[in-house]
Amino acid sequence: MNDVSFIIPAYNEEESIGPLLKTIKTIYKDSKILVIDNNSIDKTAEIASNLGVEVIFEEKQGKAHAMRTGFKHSNSKYVVMMDADNTYDPADAKKLIAPLKNGEVDLVLGSRLNGNKEKGAISKRNIIGNYILSLLASLFYHPVSDVCTGYWAFNYKVIDYLRDIGLECSGFEMEAEMFAKISKGKFRISEIPITYKTRLDKPKLKSFSDGFKIFKTLLKHKFVLLFDEL
Repeated sequence: MNDVSFIIPAYNEEESIGPLLKTIKTIYKDSKILVIDNNSIDKTAEIASNLGVEVIFEEKQGKAHAMRTGFKHSNSKYVVMMDADNTYDPADAKKLIAPLKNGEVDLVLGSRLNGNKEKGAISKRNIIGNYILSLLASLFYHPVSDVCTGYWAFNYKVIDYLRDIGLECSGFEMEAEMFAKISKGKFRISEIPITYKTRLDKPKLKSFSDGFKIFKTLLKHKFVLLFDEL
């Protein structure tokens, strides 16, 4: 898998980053791993560096800023994006990458809602919110069951496209913006069920405020699409 890069945005994940990186390094020995440290005040960057992983620092706060930096530093044929909280199983990356390597699609999303969820991994409230947001994304853009997933696999054409078109947001609405823009780019998109594990500490996502930002992002880019068609 020397043609694959893992981009991992991280903010204060010292409890989970070590086990996650060790698993990735064990399964994907030849892959490049980039940890984008987004102003962590704990030992996240130190732990990653001690494990021999490349750490890149992004001072602008927000997941989208971290991923923009990660995309800039990636030159692999395939890129896997996953959160640093160790809720995603690195072994599932093989399933996400396979359709890309077979030339079937350009983007694969790992669906938590269609996969195996550990008890307590995601609250009923968040499941309902994800269903509503994914239904909206399906109506506006492309059928999807989990538009808010943090586990994505891209081919280089999609990464080049995102670098060229840019991302406007800063936070957790990033996935919604990427999904809308990639759909607009007419890329081939698919989903694969994944395993979703319980995180070790408290989640950083705020259900209502971040959910509303995601909702607004989906609406905003739908209107942009409509205006572009006029």
